[in-house]
Amino acid sequence: MKVKNKQVEPKKVMPEITQKEIDELQNTIRVASEQIITQTIERMKKAFPNRPKELDYFDEIANLFGKRAKEIEQTKKEGKKIIGYNCIFAPIELIIAADAIPVRINSGWYDTSKLGDRVVPVEVCSIIRSTIGAKMIELSPFLEQSDILINVLTCDGMTKLNEILSGYKETWGLSNPRVKDSAQALKFWNEEIKQIKINLEKLTGNKINTKTLKSAILKTQKATKAFRRLQNVRKGNAVISGRDAMLVNQTYMWDDIDRWTEKTNLLCDELERRVENKEWFCSPDTPRIMITGTPMFWPDNWKLPSLIEEGNPKGVLVADELCSSERLLYDPVAIDEWTMDDMLTAIGERYLMACTCPCFTSNDGNEDRINWLLTKAKDNNVQGIIYYVTRGCMLYAMEYTRVKRALDNAKIPVYYLDTDYTREDAGQLKTRVEAFIEMINAQMGF
Repeated sequence: MKVKNKQVEPKKVMPEITQKEIDELQNTIRVASEQIITQTIERMKKAFPNRPKELDYFDEIANLFGKRAKEIEQTKKEGKKIIGYNCIFAPIELIIAADAIPVRINSGWYDTSKLGDRVVPVEVCSIIRSTIGAKMIELSPFLEQSDILINVLTCDGMTKLNEILSGYKETWGLSNPRVKDSAQALKFWNEEIKQIKINLEKLTGNKINTKTLKSAILKTQKATKAFRRLQNVRKGNAVISGRDAMLVNQTYMWDDIDRWTEKTNLLCDELERRVENKEWFCSPDTPRIMITGTPMFWPDNWKLPSLIEEGNPKGVLVADELCSSERLLYDPVAIDEWTMDDMLTAIGERYLMACTCPCFTSNDGNEDRINWLLTKAKDNNVQGIIYYVTRGCMLYAMEYTRVKRALDNAKIPVYYLDTDYTREDAGQLKTRVEAFIEMINAQMGF
């Protein structure tokens, strides 16, 4: 995972594509994407006529080609490095401490997944195919502006994605242990974290010292506090739609962190006033749904949340257990002493030990994840869980049986919903989601 000293030479992994085709596809998909962003936000507004005013800011940041992309482009011209990453294992605190900008580069575009089919089989994870397709036509401002990419090797697909992207960008493959509850695993992971620190210092020319690292940790701790505040105000209080909450969570992945923290706290101020005034998004007897499974990425892959909250009957998305949403910032870096060694160890523990990704296994069957799901369902008074899996996502697909057994024992209804990066099955999924919600209504006596 050491920084390469030579220029990256393009490898002939992706098929040859003319600049004319790149320009045409990029323009077509970008225009369609901006329309989808506008339409989706309008749908969210229509579903909640009394929608919180503070969400206007997040609507603006949701345009992936808009304000934030232009800010990053300008900052890059001024000499700052942009660090793209594809997983929540990437240590954001170190990136900030090196005076660089972190942005997550996973693709949520449906149309680019079809382009990715030219490079990898259709059986490969939809997110990976879509990310490859976005790179083929240089669609994503954040991926294109990134100086390097931190690719976390959580599964076979991400491992090979690192190889494919390494022909076009400098990449750092960050290996996470598969068994985390051992001294050897934590030692290995801490060495990976230290190497990232060294790489960032070489790339940016900025030394990460105790002062800059402490400042970065305090910055993300403030963001975590705002993030948790948002999740807490939603517990038992449907004062915001689940889609809106997910959008707020996701904009953290590319927005300026200080500004995101400020705006999230302002939103929470408004929501807390709404709790006092009982200004609800939906009636109290609306089935309370939680989503778990494959991560969902804005803008196209908002299909399931929309089906839940616009169905007949409809539900309310009160929580999710996604690494692209409510798992992003939940656990802060816990510091005992502000020394360099202690801070690096704390960062390592935060990203490894607190993580409930199904990429882990252990002698006890990775009970961390099961316990976390059950606790989250109880805390949010969840009445049904939709287990969402996209095509090719083997980690989440293979653990479903174990998760279902635990939820059945807890008497929490769960429904397995498989799909792909496509709009064509929306009608079929609508029928399946409504049937599940109808079943919950029947159990509740409505």
